[in-house]
Amino acid sequence: MSTLVHLTTMQTLHETPELAPSADFLQSLSKDELISKFGDFEARLQTSEQENEAYIVERQQFQKVIAEINNDSSLQTRRLLDASSTTNTQPLDRENPAVTQLDNNVLREYTTINNCSFSVKIHERPSSFLSSLLKNYISKVLYQKVVKDEGGAGVIVYWSFVVDKNKSSCDLLLRLKVEKRDGDEITRIGVTSVKDEELGSALPNPHPTWTKKLRLVLNTGTILLQPLPFEQTSFTFTAQGLVIYEFVRQLDIGSPMSPSRGVGVIAAMKAGLQRTPIMANPAMLGRTFSNRTRAKTKCDISAGTRKVALGVKADDLFCKIGGLFYARFEKEAVIDARMTEDFINNIPHAPPLMVDEQNLIARSIKLVEEISSNARAKRIAGTANETVEKFLHKPEGGGAVVGMTVAKMDVSATRLFAYLWLLDTYANKAKNKDRKIRVVWTNLDGKRSQQYTRSLSLPGFQDRIFEIWQTWERTEDGEGRPTFIFAISTIDEYKGTHHRDSGTENMTKATTKGVYVIKGLSENTCSWTRAQSFDLNISIPANMLDFLAKGELSYANAVQEKFMRNGKVVDMERANFLVEVMIKRRGTPLMDDQLPVFRRCEEFLGDGGEEGWQVIEHALYKEVKISMKYFKPKRGERSVATGKSVGVVDCSAEEVAAWAMDYCSNQKMRRSKEEGNCARLELKEKTRENERTFATVKKMPFFLNNREFVFRMIWKSEEGKVLIAFESVDDEIDYGVKLNATRGLTRVLWQLEDLPARGEAKQCRVTNVAQLDAGGSIPTWVVDKKIPNALRIVQVAVDEFRQDEKVDAADLREFATYIRENWETEVYSKEEKALLTKDNEFVNAVIHSSDLKAIPSGDRLVTIKATHLEHDKLASAIVECVIDGDMEELAAFECLKMSREATKNFYERGGVKKFIEELNSHSFYYQSLRDLNVPGFKHREWRNVVIWKKKGENKLIVAYDDTDALDEEYPRDPNNVAGSARTTWEYERLPEVEGTPQTRVKLVSRIDVAGSMPTFVMNRLAKNFVNNMINMRKKFDKSLKIDAGRRGEIVKKIKREGQAGGAEALAQFEALFEEREGWERPSKGFGMADSRVHVGTIDGKGWGSTSVTVRAEVEEVAAFFWDYSSRANMEISGDVDRTFEEDGSFRQVKEGATPRDGEGGDTAQKTGPNEVRSCEESLFGCAGSFSLDIYVTITATIKLEFACLVEIGFGTSHGAVKNFVERRLDEISNISIYFQSLLPMEQYGPEDGVALSYDLLWTASSGVSMGKKRVERFNEALTRSQALKELEKKFPWIKAMLIVALHGDLHRNIVIQTKLICLSGPEAIRIGKNLIPALKSKKLVAAGVDQWRRQNLAAKQLMEKFEWFEPFVVVISKGIVKSAAWGLMYRVTVGAVLSLVDLVTDVIVLLQFWVGGDEMTTYRNASITSLAASFALQLLVVVFQNKKQGAVRILKEMAIVMTGMKPAVDAYRVAMGFDKELDSQFDPMFEMTVTKSIEIFAESVPAVLIQSSAILNKMELEGAEAVTTTAIVSLLASLLTTGFVSATISYDMDTDPKKRAYSPEFYGYVPDSARDRALLFVTMILMSANQVLMKSTLVVILGSISLKYALYYIVGEITCYLLYKVVRRDFRYWVPIEGFTGAVVSFLFRVIVKFVVDFTGCMQFRHPYELGGLYFTGNLFLPLIGLVGVLSREGWMETSFEEDTVGFLTSLSLVLGTGLIVTVLLFFLLINREFRHTFFNVETAGEMFMRVFLEGGDVVRCEAFGVLRAYWTGIEDEVEAWVRAGWRRWEEEKPEWFTDEWKLSVPREMIPEKRSASWRTTGEKETREVTSDENESVEGIKRVGRQKSITKTISGALGRSGALGRRNVGAKVGPAGVREKEGDEIEDQEEFLRELSGRIT
Repeated sequence: MSTLVHLTTMQTLHETPELAPSADFLQSLSKDELISKFGDFEARLQTSEQENEAYIVERQQFQKVIAEINNDSSLQTRRLLDASSTTNTQPLDRENPAVTQLDNNVLREYTTINNCSFSVKIHERPSSFLSSLLKNYISKVLYQKVVKDEGGAGVIVYWSFVVDKNKSSCDLLLRLKVEKRDGDEITRIGVTSVKDEELGSALPNPHPTWTKKLRLVLNTGTILLQPLPFEQTSFTFTAQGLVIYEFVRQLDIGSPMSPSRGVGVIAAMKAGLQRTPIMANPAMLGRTFSNRTRAKTKCDISAGTRKVALGVKADDLFCKIGGLFYARFEKEAVIDARMTEDFINNIPHAPPLMVDEQNLIARSIKLVEEISSNARAKRIAGTANETVEKFLHKPEGGGAVVGMTVAKMDVSATRLFAYLWLLDTYANKAKNKDRKIRVVWTNLDGKRSQQYTRSLSLPGFQDRIFEIWQTWERTEDGEGRPTFIFAISTIDEYKGTHHRDSGTENMTKATTKGVYVIKGLSENTCSWTRAQSFDLNISIPANMLDFLAKGELSYANAVQEKFMRNGKVVDMERANFLVEVMIKRRGTPLMDDQLPVFRRCEEFLGDGGEEGWQVIEHALYKEVKISMKYFKPKRGERSVATGKSVGVVDCSAEEVAAWAMDYCSNQKMRRSKEEGNCARLELKEKTRENERTFATVKKMPFFLNNREFVFRMIWKSEEGKVLIAFESVDDEIDYGVKLNATRGLTRVLWQLEDLPARGEAKQCRVTNVAQLDAGGSIPTWVVDKKIPNALRIVQVAVDEFRQDEKVDAADLREFATYIRENWETEVYSKEEKALLTKDNEFVNAVIHSSDLKAIPSGDRLVTIKATHLEHDKLASAIVECVIDGDMEELAAFECLKMSREATKNFYERGGVKKFIEELNSHSFYYQSLRDLNVPGFKHREWRNVVIWKKKGENKLIVAYDDTDALDEEYPRDPNNVAGSARTTWEYERLPEVEGTPQTRVKLVSRIDVAGSMPTFVMNRLAKNFVNNMINMRKKFDKSLKIDAGRRGEIVKKIKREGQAGGAEALAQFEALFEEREGWERPSKGFGMADSRVHVGTIDGKGWGSTSVTVRAEVEEVAAFFWDYSSRANMEISGDVDRTFEEDGSFRQVKEGATPRDGEGGDTAQKTGPNEVRSCEESLFGCAGSFSLDIYVTITATIKLEFACLVEIGFGTSHGAVKNFVERRLDEISNISIYFQSLLPMEQYGPEDGVALSYDLLWTASSGVSMGKKRVERFNEALTRSQALKELEKKFPWIKAMLIVALHGDLHRNIVIQTKLICLSGPEAIRIGKNLIPALKSKKLVAAGVDQWRRQNLAAKQLMEKFEWFEPFVVVISKGIVKSAAWGLMYRVTVGAVLSLVDLVTDVIVLLQFWVGGDEMTTYRNASITSLAASFALQLLVVVFQNKKQGAVRILKEMAIVMTGMKPAVDAYRVAMGFDKELDSQFDPMFEMTVTKSIEIFAESVPAVLIQSSAILNKMELEGAEAVTTTAIVSLLASLLTTGFVSATISYDMDTDPKKRAYSPEFYGYVPDSARDRALLFVTMILMSANQVLMKSTLVVILGSISLKYALYYIVGEITCYLLYKVVRRDFRYWVPIEGFTGAVVSFLFRVIVKFVVDFTGCMQFRHPYELGGLYFTGNLFLPLIGLVGVLSREGWMETSFEEDTVGFLTSLSLVLGTGLIVTVLLFFLLINREFRHTFFNVETAGEMFMRVFLEGGDVVRCEAFGVLRAYWTGIEDEVEAWVRAGWRRWEEEKPEWFTDEWKLSVPREMIPEKRSASWRTTGEKETREVTSDENESVEGIKRVGRQKSITKTISGALGRSGALGRRNVGAKVGPAGVREKEGDEIEDQEEFLRELSGRIT
């Protein structure tokens, strides 16, 4: 199916009525007559609209045109017109070379006159496409509007589409009338152009700020829609008489822009949006127009020019319509999928194979058998451990080399075959678009065969052409798995129709033959064997031929990568298929050669019975019993190790067996690579249904040879049992290379027996007995030591099939059911009753103790009280809590000590060993051994008897007591210390809440760990003790469910009752936001909250307000505040208990707060609608009453605004009041976090990622957390966040990846390029570790994250898949960098050390000059001067940067400069991501760049000059040996420091993501590869150091000859540069400073930058804002040219230097010149090639700014107010139009750049009138206060402003610190914001008008 759009274009000078004469008439005219007719033409235009004053200007311009035509070029024009008229009509010929391809989907050809036609495939049905043509549509490139529906006359449609990236558009106004419609058959639509005047109203203007607009007009046209296969449509558009008009703006005429009125022809180029027919024929005179602010209009006509200034032609524009519609409906992947499905469905109906096809398939199969047998094909080195095995076969007698690949594919055999066979898909065409010839002919002569012709270009050789014949066959094996044989040969062997494509005559014929064998392994997996030969008919060396063949074999890797899926899922699919086979083959006898293998293995297993096995305790394999046994070797045999491992796996025996048989599975291959093993492969030629043969080479320590094992695996299946035998074989294996490995022997028997299922989890017992002979001379004890690692395979199987949650849930249900149903039948012995009685007395004694004291538990819902009983030295404690669970389930959870979860927690908390021994159904012995994790302390051992007993329906106890009953059977280890414990758990059933069972759980305990314990150890044990209750509460917690149910009822009530009393509450709420002197930002707080605090002086009053976005419905947030006793509400506030009393419309609240941080308990009671009063206990040490007023407002965007007033009383400290207010504000932030945690993943957006990251970095009490705290908060977030739970379920490794990143530890960077879907756990952890070195290598956090994304494919795909993930990582990274020593200290240290190194070396040299005598006076004075200049310039920058921030700030910054720490402080500010302050002149990044440039200009470079001159002078006076090592080291330090600083400036600027986004054509030359980046950075350092030394050497030589020469040279270069800038009108620097000051600053910056570039070659300064690309590149070589000129100048060197010095300087110059050339070449090789042009760019700063502004989006254009306003010259109106059009939208959407600082930079006159600001002064700063209409939502520009529009209001009764009265919800609806939805069709006309209005307002 062809995907090309065919365009047939016939154009001539169109005869437009009243505007243009016909082409025939023009041909008959002479030169003079032609000029005369142009004059007549102008006169007619003037006569037609005489009252239009614009024609006066037009006539003057037209006269100039006539004058320009009256020259020699008119003859060429005449001949061009003559040639165009002789064009003849021709039929469309696709093979005609006149057809030129415009893009992948468009062709054009000039064939007829006055006719232009294109045809394009649309990926929609005809009816759907027709419906889309008659609807409104908006996208970035196409604007479609139904202007008028005329009923039977048709529909008028307005199209506007983007012409090019220069912000030019083309419009069409057409009447579409359906002339014939036959369902989805042929549909014909008549098309005619419509004049604007026919509408009666102005057309919409979708691009109001664009200056270039074209109108495409046609006389008549036809649209033809025809159905195509796979739900496609052929869209053919034919037009007659095309004309292009251009609308342009008259910048010097104040007329309004109107797209619907025309006033002339040529003068329209300058008169407010006019129409001009500028091209109606390819041969018509081209015109270039100048559209600037100058009053003059330039019109140049040159014969033979076909393009207008816009670079477009009529046929191009018309063709673009087809391309736009193709792109609009493009569904290439969908069509490919439909084509594939259709082919697959028709495979059973394929034509039968013919004889010649069968013969080809037979020959092809024979080819595979020949090269596979007898190892004729040799393995390619390096593929023995890869998933794609590769082989090469070279025929002995010569001939084509045959390559073979064998690979497993993660796709079904049928789909892989369809992918390989269907060569005409869109994907294949795109992949081969660069081939000159590529044609496919299917169904040759009605057969299965197809012909594939393609070309191959070889550099230096003639192109090759392949003409290929292909056919296929499908078969099935006994299990129903398909096998496809895809045979390939030359078309010459096909005895049927041969197709020839034009253009092949001049190509050399090449041949290929081969076969693809695709065999199904399971439903969605297969193996693919490809054997293919290539003969290019060329004589090249054999090694080159091998290289080409190996490259061709990489195709298998590409196909495997395309279909690659998650390795674990694929392995399971293959294993499941083998499981089905094992079940079918149960009881099937083994083959004759397999029986002896099992016989030997079974004898080996049963040899010696169960005696003689020694159990081995292994810390890593606690769930597997490992034992070893020594067999005495027979005579002549070597000693071997024998081991056995037994474990229980949560699956069936067949599943484990299938997993074990897949020895080369994806996961096992990955682990083998990670372990560094040399090879792991399957010998497929020996594969049988129940047998496979494998070879592996295991890596050994460096002092031992690697070990090779080759073995066969055979399985035998019986009912409920599977046996697998492993035995070594003697086969020789081709690994591709010679391996120095020793052959080992092994014999293994796996016995797998099914066990009863535990709930939903199947189980089986795995017994693995292995005998290992590693070969070589290895001592027996070494082998015995390694055997446990060899037996770990059972533990791996346990972990692979682990189903802990299902097993534990089944055990819990079973035990709880038993207690519930059988408790009355339990019989207790006298000893058990006595023990229970004793425990009951102990519990009562503790509960009724008179000195119980409460202690903190760390959990608000868990209480702890402790006491000392009489005559008891140990403390006893009561832990109590209400848990959301059934009483029997909670008791069963405590009694199941050997559950998977309990076992895991036991070992994580220091457990060493434990076991239980059941006594009966209600009691058991429990022994546990624990490590206190304190050096020097012995393990503690507890031995207890545990009994449970239910006392009636609503009470149950579980008692623990010490016992010595186990001592006789299990003697105590004297190395352990015996502990003692008496513990009782009491469970009491409570009434259900919201359908959830409730149980009060009470734990009474006294534990003796024995011995003298330090306090910190006891505290740790106490924490673990309490955690038992806390963990039980959290495991069964149903708070979300309970709160959601109650909140839902309140939401219904709020919606039902509506609002009441909201106005009064709102007025009081507004009053709390009044401006007060002394507003402060909280010292700690949630990053997403906008909070502020004000504290009174002595009256104890405190005001607080915060604003935070809440991701929930308005009513739901209101219900959250109303349900003040909800668990979430109490958790956020930290309250323990709340009670409520209903009284009419008020609700009285009594609140008891948890004492914390020295704060006493407080009780507040609501006494009225607006206040909460009364405090009976001390608060922050201050007695007295306080009142708390809180108001809450929720806006339309679900923005929660909260304000409070606290009155604590006179005498209360400022800090106490502020702390209390901040805590209230923090509670609101926690509400935002709470609702966000309820969101599902599909609703997460970028703002949610930022909020989640701030949650991990923020705690109300401790601010930004360190690594461990971040991980703890992440684990908490993971338990409560619905989105994170979904993410972890989808990607189980995400938790491990994020935890290792959150720790913030520094690791080595290892790039991971695995796809997201295929990522494994270890790879994910490595990606998490890679984040830290990426952050460390960058000064900007965003740049570090950008590098991490580029270097790790899965991270990139994760960010693309989830839009919230990238902002989440960026904010988290900022927190990591801020708190990590390596991040902060690295940047500060590097910045400080570099400055100090340079400063120290300067001081050392200065001291040498000081003691050097009078001859060093000049150098000493110069050094002092350079240092003073450096400090002076830095002080000037500081004053300029901070001039609006007051004297204190300036003095502080000046002190930083004078201490030499300015570079370190700058590095800190950039590293921490400090933004540009409101009153500063530029951002921290630019400030650091300026500071470093000053250092280079005034300190580093002068130091190099001074030191170089001193060294040269020393050599002249005393010889080279007199130069000290200190001088050389000092010079090198200055060189490297200068080089490093220069390279850092360029590198950091280029890798800054913001700069890359703003100017992607300039920033981005640094490559993504970590290796290339490092190499490029080193190259830049060396290049800069080389430049410094080369320039300094030239200056020193000139200065030594004569000081005036050096001055002339330096001043002359700078003067030439300044003149160059002045001549190009590019002198003014970009910093936005106007007037004389701006001129001075420009001069200063230009001189500094030029000086810095001269001596460093800093790449950043090639920017057009600085030197410019071409000037910069030439400037690099000026020092070299100067050195060559000076050294070659006769007499200069000889008269000024000694002969030895001249030789040294000549050699040095040669080295420096070579270094310059080498480093420059290496630099250009390493950078991204698409940025090389930036080093030769000739744009000025103004030209670049205007281009970037006109081409860029809002993010780019917003930078307009950060540069000099002179750069706007020519586009002031465009800038103003852009601001006016977008201001309202920006206020609604609030883009990141739309800050208060940016608003202040916008000229007042550009802001729309309704948003105009009135200036007022607050303190020392100016702010703007915005006024708005009553019904408009306006964002204030005040620094502490807030949103005024309110959609829903919770009344004052709703808004207190918990004291909530009656809920009164008000509603005030603001204007709806309309947002752009690209590609959406807008059905409703009014909705479309609102959308359009929002765009152009």
